[in-house]
Amino acid sequence: MLQWLREGHDRFLQGHSLHPHCTRERMRAVVEGQHPRAAVLGCADSRVPVELLFDSGFGDLFVVRNAGTMSTTAAIASLEYAVGHLDVPLIVVLGHEACGAVAAALHPELLLTPSLAQVVGQLRMELLQFGSHMSLEESCRHHTLSAAGNLVHSSVLLTDRLRAGLLAVVAGYYDLHSSAIEWMGHVEPIQYPGPAAAGSPTG
Repeated sequence: MLQWLREGHDRFLQGHSLHPHCTRERMRAVVEGQHPRAAVLGCADSRVPVELLFDSGFGDLFVVRNAGTMSTTAAIASLEYAVGHLDVPLIVVLGHEACGAVAAALHPELLLTPSLAQVVGQLRMELLQFGSHMSLEESCRHHTLSAAGNLVHSSVLLTDRLRAGLLAVVAGYYDLHSSAIEWMGHVEPIQYPGPAAAGSPTG
């Protein structure tokens, strides 16, 4: 599925988008049920239109978007539905350059609404573990990888599917200037040691 997404994005970059599955006939065809080929957790930013970036149409992608590409409870639940009930085999966590939520997290002096403050505060705590002197670009990149890892490690379902080889989770980073997506790698599930390994010496 990742190759299918790559091919769609390449068409977009080259100006050769096919705009598949964008007709009213396709819209009517998916009324009775959906069978998306992949899921995407992305940012609500209007400059990152997921379906257009991957040259896809009605029913092709299961897209979850929120401010800052956050692995919130609602986002995790939505993606668990995509994987557990729709058998989606791939999740792409798509961060991007110059994310406004990440930028706000770097400026604690900003006055925000309570809801925004909660999101930005969560981001700020996450970024502090990587150091307090990162640039916006570095912070956006670190957050993309962190969001992908948090998504998997916060869900028993996603972790189990990942371990069973039934799911892949990949981080991508969208450059606003070039419109290109940089693929940052797959998320690996946490491997817990067995009883014997847990009791063995480490030195």
